[in-house]
Amino acid sequence: MNVNYGKANVISKLCFLLFGITLTIGLQAQTTIKGKVTDSKGLPIPGASITIKNSGAGTASNTDGSYQFIANLKQGKYDVVISSVGFRSAEKNLTVSATTGSFTFDASLKEDATGLDEVVVTGTSQGTTKKQLGNFIGTVKGSQINNAGSPNAIASLQGKVPGAQITQNSGDPAGGMSVKLRGVSSISGSSDPLYIIDGVILNNSNARVTNAQSDYDTYGSVGQNRMVDINPNDIDRIEVLNGAAAAAIYGSRANAGVIQIFTKRGSTGAPKITFSSKVSTNSLRKRLVFNNATTKFGGPTDGPGAVTQDILLTGLTTTSPVTRYDYQDDIFRTGYGTDNNVSITGGQDKMRYFASLNYNSNQGIIRGTDNTRFGFRLNLDNKVNNWFSWNAGINYTNNATNEKPDGNSFFSPINSMTIIGNFHNIGVRDANGNLQAVGERGRVNPLTIINDIKQRNVTNRTVSNVGFKLFPVKGLVIDYTAGLDNIAQNGTTFIPPFPYNASPGFYGGGATLDPTLNGYASAASFNSTFFNHDLNFTYTTQITNKLSSVTQFGYSEQYEKANYILAQSRGLLPGISTATGGSTLLPNSDGRSERTIRGFFLQQNFKFNNQLFVTVAGRIDGSSVFDKNNRNFFYPKVSGNYILSETEFFKKSSLANTVDVFKIRAAYGESGNLTGIGAYDRFNIYNISPFLGRTSLTSPSATISSDLKPERQKELEIGTDIALLGNRLQFTFNYYNKKVTDLLVPNITNAPSSGFPTATKNVGSLSNKGFEIMVTAVPIKNKNFTWEITGNFNKNKNRIENLGVPFISFSAPTGAVFALIPGYDAPVFYSTFFARNANGTEVKNAAGIPVTARGPIANGQPFGTPALDPATGLPYTTGPNATILRSVLGSPNPTYTATLINSFTYKKWTFGFQLDRVAGAEVFNADFRTRQGVGNGSEFAQREHKGEIPRGYISGIYGIEEWRVDDGSFTKLRELSVGYAFGKVSNLFSSLTVTLTGRNLISWDNYRGYDPETNSTGQSSLFRGVDFGNVPIPKTFQFGVVANF
Repeated sequence: MNVNYGKANVISKLCFLLFGITLTIGLQAQTTIKGKVTDSKGLPIPGASITIKNSGAGTASNTDGSYQFIANLKQGKYDVVISSVGFRSAEKNLTVSATTGSFTFDASLKEDATGLDEVVVTGTSQGTTKKQLGNFIGTVKGSQINNAGSPNAIASLQGKVPGAQITQNSGDPAGGMSVKLRGVSSISGSSDPLYIIDGVILNNSNARVTNAQSDYDTYGSVGQNRMVDINPNDIDRIEVLNGAAAAAIYGSRANAGVIQIFTKRGSTGAPKITFSSKVSTNSLRKRLVFNNATTKFGGPTDGPGAVTQDILLTGLTTTSPVTRYDYQDDIFRTGYGTDNNVSITGGQDKMRYFASLNYNSNQGIIRGTDNTRFGFRLNLDNKVNNWFSWNAGINYTNNATNEKPDGNSFFSPINSMTIIGNFHNIGVRDANGNLQAVGERGRVNPLTIINDIKQRNVTNRTVSNVGFKLFPVKGLVIDYTAGLDNIAQNGTTFIPPFPYNASPGFYGGGATLDPTLNGYASAASFNSTFFNHDLNFTYTTQITNKLSSVTQFGYSEQYEKANYILAQSRGLLPGISTATGGSTLLPNSDGRSERTIRGFFLQQNFKFNNQLFVTVAGRIDGSSVFDKNNRNFFYPKVSGNYILSETEFFKKSSLANTVDVFKIRAAYGESGNLTGIGAYDRFNIYNISPFLGRTSLTSPSATISSDLKPERQKELEIGTDIALLGNRLQFTFNYYNKKVTDLLVPNITNAPSSGFPTATKNVGSLSNKGFEIMVTAVPIKNKNFTWEITGNFNKNKNRIENLGVPFISFSAPTGAVFALIPGYDAPVFYSTFFARNANGTEVKNAAGIPVTARGPIANGQPFGTPALDPATGLPYTTGPNATILRSVLGSPNPTYTATLINSFTYKKWTFGFQLDRVAGAEVFNADFRTRQGVGNGSEFAQREHKGEIPRGYISGIYGIEEWRVDDGSFTKLRELSVGYAFGKVSNLFSSLTVTLTGRNLISWDNYRGYDPETNSTGQSSLFRGVDFGNVPIPKTFQFGVVANF
């Protein structure tokens, strides 16, 4: 048996090296450091960090602010750093000699409203303060996340991070979130940021294990993403790094930014128990108004043969009386939820622990849907001695969802009521008690979807990490972290045989199905293992009294393995609900993939007089998905900042009386997209198909260029941070210019000799330019009352600079046509539009119905010139001028986003609200046109039934896609909360707090649907803003109690 010991030898040599380094530690003396940490009012600060720089020695303050620890230190000078979140750090000088063995350092920390002394982690082993960074990092505290009223931690970030566009894809109880930091960063890969939790890189993708013939990641239905597995109550804080300069040190996966999640850690002192319980209600925020006309065209009035699309059949001129129904009560409900958490934290100087247990259950607003999450977490931190410490953590989650077919399918609950006229009594049953089909087109009864279709999605996930730190000699820190994210996802779908003929258009449907062939079952599983480990060396030295240096070197490796298996069949036997019980087997799937990314980085920091900070870094990354001859790439970074307010000149000027902090900064960085193609896309993957009763392989119609390389992002960021009037007024400004080159563009014409007409190649570029403004003010602050205001304003201009071809268009299942066109957003809605006169009014035919624009167009070009026949005043119907034209109808990308947050504290009361604004975006509202076409819409169908617009109006404009594009701008009351802190309650509770939170309560918009904040094109970062049977985001009220023991 041949065994490869290569990796084992490397690890053993590394361990021997580290062990050898530890032997260089000289004799050290025991030194006791103790004291107390308080705020400016003299109140104790529990959990404050007390560390001796570059030694590994330290502790945390107790509940009364006191601390004490013993450090083994050589004789010499040291700095003791005392810090806590929300306060400015304090430093004390320590001189160890043969005659000194004990020191007392009391510290009174001042509030750090600007956050410049806040320690953040930027991808290397050692954290750094914000004031040393040349780029902006946004921080959201755990208290803000827990009080947001959402079980999804990423939803809690909405509006709180400058430069982040965070959208909830749907209102499903486990509906996924989409995050874009500073615009679209790829047209082939993901524009989602890199997610990291306690050093573990998370897999946020989601495999479709239910509704298996749709696709989440291209134009498919909405689905979960795996951030729904994270318990918000475990989170201490989240850091968001927007730009390539901030993220370059993380390597290629950080091409679209980084979201770092830090969970709670243990603290010294007696065990502290926290229990929280929340109950919530979820309900439909906005009801649609449907057609209330008392007649319909044609007949009969009801039953399976009733004409569903009477409004489109213009030959029907007679009318029949009907009773109209509102099906929303049959589809929607008020859902209830509960969220229960208990945690315990404690420890001593050497060992600290945090453990938690959580259970969350949440009903959806669609009948029959819900999500249940159960999990536990354990975090350990152990300081063995002054030169060695280790930490470990494990988080297990079981996430189970009962689903219904979702957006982008005609048999979803919402689409099932959208595609039928609202004159059917859908609750009527036949003599055998069975529901009936609706309409002559064999539509599925909406109640069949609700009552009979069963989909279940169960995920078991374990995220674990282990790490250690070595302090072998003064100034040197060796840090190792390993993380494992393991996901086992299983899903089943069961659609029983219908008791009526139907044409639902699913799973082999299309034509009217014979009930004996109906029924569908599937079983799918997705297993993913993601392993990452990082080894970092950090050396800090004081070159002169004013100049210090930090040198960092590191290696990282990421390994990902995934397996997907699907079995499905149709034509189920009675009483059978498994995929093996069907008479007709449908195409099954067995997919497997592996990929590895390796990288090295070197970073050099200089700090001069605590005023000027300069950082230079470089990274080399390689990915197994690219050809071995075109695999490794170098990504540089440089940044600098200057704190003018720390200079003697500034401190002596009159500005110092008003300006507390004045910092200017700049950063430049490059990063790559090494996940822009699949694990094996560089090969020609053959398709399996039957041929003469045997299995055959067919060649793909397109290939990928053999010299393909990653998309490269280059970004320049310039900004400033200013604090005025005793830090009561703070201002942050960021300007960025981001350009992505070497775009991976499909369908580029290939040489005929290659055997493939088209190929994916590196051509073209896109850009994102914009600015971010954040203003925080404290207008009132006294003993009893505090009023704080935070405002964010973000403006991003996205543009395709070059594409290699005139344009590329993509059609989604909804009929939405996206396009990539040089000079326009990525992407835009691109399709047919109304013909217009010179004054901009719509051109109408003799019947008063608007018509489609036509005109000449050059071959292969996206745009033509609308032309009207002078003889008729209408578009040409024959000849070269009669080509139906297409144009840009809008963009799903907003012109700007803004947020206003107000919080008030009066004695023990708290009150706050958050308003979010999205402006300039459009939504492809597929449901709106469908409602008019089948006759249940109140906007046009009702008017045509009542004779207020010409007969045939809807049929005439039905194919003009401009009609389907809606204004997606909105202002939303995102959060509204009130709370009361009882403080200590007898000897039972050390503190008790109650809160009432409302979320997504009001939306001010002109949208002709449920909610403009929607997306039925799933997790795609590029194709956004489509509403087709999507579940609207619910209005939520939550009441919670938090008790500390």
